[in-house]
Amino acid sequence: MQRKTTLLNLTVAIIVLTSWTSAAQGPDRRGGQRHRPPTPAVDTALDADGDEVISADEISNAASALIELDADNDGKLSFSECMGFSTDGRSRQAPPTRRGGSGGQPPAPPIVSALDTSGDEVVDGNEIADAPMALLELDENADGVLQADEYRPPHPGGQMDGGPPRNR
Repeated sequence: MQRKTTLLNLTVAIIVLTSWTSAAQGPDRRGGQRHRPPTPAVDTALDADGDEVISADEISNAASALIELDADNDGKLSFSECMGFSTDGRSRQAPPTRRGGSGGQPPAPPIVSALDTSGDEVVDGNEIADAPMALLELDENADGVLQADEYRPPHPGGQMDGGPPRNR
């Protein structure tokens, strides 16, 4: 009898845990589970402490942080380097199109577009040096820091990708 009770308790615990995990992830528009795309390498490099806020100090250190992404040491960042795609041509996912989002692919994240002021799909040495000023262009509320909703693209469901909406 105790074995049946233990088995029943274990089964209930698994069902509850599975339901809770599924509910926490939430469904997407197609009825499946919502999966967050990988965080672009440029986001991770600039948000050094990982708190999803690019602080004033992190903005002022942007040029140094961006240089760390230069995998081929050519003094500039390709779109692949900004996104964190491997240098051997294989990627974690299909690279998004640069600006227009044509072909059913999403456009480049706002942070990459802001850094690439020339629009040539390369963040060159001058753009790296000017990164702090370019990043401040994304600061919609002029508070000197970038919240996730200022530097990440809108989520297809309407919210920003990167956490709950914040009050401005």
